[in-house]
Amino acid sequence: MNRNLIVFALTLHFTVCTISAKDGPPPPPPGGGGGLRLLPRGAEKTLNLTAEQNQQLKDLEAEMKGKVEKILTPEQLTQLKSLRPQPPGGGSNNRGERPLLPDDKGSVKETSVGSGKALPAGVTRLPVVFVGGHETDPVDHGRPVVLIAAALGVKTEVFREAFSHVHPAGPGSGGPSETEARANKAALMNALGKFGIDNDRLDAVSNFYRYPPGSRNLWKNQPATASALVKEGAIIGYEITNGGYGYTTPPTVTVPGMTGATAKVEIAYGKDMEANGSVAAITMVNAQ
Repeated sequence: MNRNLIVFALTLHFTVCTISAKDGPPPPPPGGGGGLRLLPRGAEKTLNLTAEQNQQLKDLEAEMKGKVEKILTPEQLTQLKSLRPQPPGGGSNNRGERPLLPDDKGSVKETSVGSGKALPAGVTRLPVVFVGGHETDPVDHGRPVVLIAAALGVKTEVFREAFSHVHPAGPGSGGPSETEARANKAALMNALGKFGIDNDRLDAVSNFYRYPPGSRNLWKNQPATASALVKEGAIIGYEITNGGYGYTTPPTVTVPGMTGATAKVEIAYGKDMEANGSVAAITMVNAQ
């Protein structure tokens, strides 16, 4: 990727910021919470992009953000971050977006409500409880393969096939011997190297998702936090305050003391391990 493309992306970014300033906060700039965006927010749905196209865009944005940070000085990065206007009242959720509330007709519309901002009359917040979300496929024997594959930038099936050539040490063996470890690493690199994965990246991802025996056998993770928006005793929407990371499956959403509504949770995966497997959206599903 050349310098001209990076300059073009930055130009596009500031153009989008200028155009969208009237309607709400623009996408965050490089160095901000959400990273560089090549498309205006919401364009993915409008263009009906496939999951593969969305992932390619995310990977490209992450790569360009890294290159931009190498070009600019720390002082320039600080200035660039400060150029992003804040929403009225300073409230936002963890993705820099304003939450959605249904209007009187039941459809969803954008509002200026944000975490920490005063709510419309009659609307209150209740804390959401997330349960589960760390289940794995039985064929993976407890390994978070969906997270490992996403962090490496390959499909789950690709990593699963690559790992089928590895021979883990048996229970109580104290781990693989040095010879076994070298053979396992060679098997993985032989299968994954053609996807542009080098030894350093494989080590970084493997170490991040390695967990000690016992203690629930759980990899690194951070629980998500969110609030239910309640009006007249009914949940009318959800507000994500921190998407967390490390979820392999959508967790169950409950709101203590509230019944009559269920929620669908969407999980986002990507190469950033401290955002991989995060809660990206909570959608209301009316009870039948």
